[in-house]
Amino acid sequence: MLTLTLRDLQFRLRQFSIAVIGAALVFAVLLILTGISEGFNTEAEDTVGAVDVDAWIVPEGVTGPFATVSTLPAGLAGQLRRGEGVRRAAPMVMLAQKLERADGELVQINVLGVQPGAPGAPTAEDGENLMASHEAVLDDGTDVGVGDSFTIGDQRFEAVGQVEDRTYLGGVPVTYVTLRDAQALAFEGQNLANTIVLRGEPKRVPRGYTSLTNQEVVDDMVRPLDGARQVIDTVRVLMWVVAAVIIGAVMYLSALERLRDFAVLKAVGGESRSLALGLSLQAIIAALIAAIIASVLSVLLRPLFPVPVTIGVGAYLILAGVALVVGIVASIAALRRVLKVDPALAFG
Repeated sequence: MLTLTLRDLQFRLRQFSIAVIGAALVFAVLLILTGISEGFNTEAEDTVGAVDVDAWIVPEGVTGPFATVSTLPAGLAGQLRRGEGVRRAAPMVMLAQKLERADGELVQINVLGVQPGAPGAPTAEDGENLMASHEAVLDDGTDVGVGDSFTIGDQRFEAVGQVEDRTYLGGVPVTYVTLRDAQALAFEGQNLANTIVLRGEPKRVPRGYTSLTNQEVVDDMVRPLDGARQVIDTVRVLMWVVAAVIIGAVMYLSALERLRDFAVLKAVGGESRSLALGLSLQAIIAALIAAIIASVLSVLLRPLFPVPVTIGVGAYLILAGVALVVGIVASIAALRRVLKVDPALAFG
């Protein structure tokens, strides 16, 4: 039966190729969607991890400094610095802004205001570290090169360094400026901050404030993207159905063309179970080959997307497993038609 199945695939290579290519395109889109959803977490973890601290102090009732607008006195850092278990403490400011490049192009950015040399300050991968007012270190996604000038609000900055993989909220790049510059942009120069970041574990936190872990901050950072994730999950389900329909339609049409062949096989003693198994095997082979092609396509397509796309090994393994299920489900309609074939049709 296996030989017969493979020979039939060879004979109907055009139909088989249509099913494989159509399903491969759908599977590739599924992998990209999965990667985008996972990328929301990856970018948040990279950005929070780059701050390299152990705790984040925010007002009580605030779930995190990135997704919730809240303020606290920047001078609180000095009080926390004297606390037991704290090695270093520094205020940080976060705000969404638009950067205007020298060519007049506007770029949506996330501004992080930090004290140079303090916890949270970036280490430039190209150029120099942030040192003085009106300097900035930017994620390379802003397309602003080292030495270029740009404007945020009514302030002019010079890019002194660049970093990579510092984005959040779906690929929005981070721009680091000094704390004072960020306070001028966000609070009209008032000595306020959105959070105090700590190295070390504080034994006590002043009344009215709470300490968050890095993971709690990451969870809060991606919370505004929950709606986007629900949309992605819904589209993924629809795409699985589309893949099953593509393979199923081709297999069903193939079965209709082969009804007399199936009738002949039944007339000479072929078991319906074997015929059904051969048809299911064709659908499974089509789905698995499509999954392999989709894996290659997803790697080639990933750089074309403006948001982080993280496709782990687990995603490819899940795709293979689901492709197997899709192949089985896609063959059901054709199986029912084959099982009903009357052997007398061979003599009609």
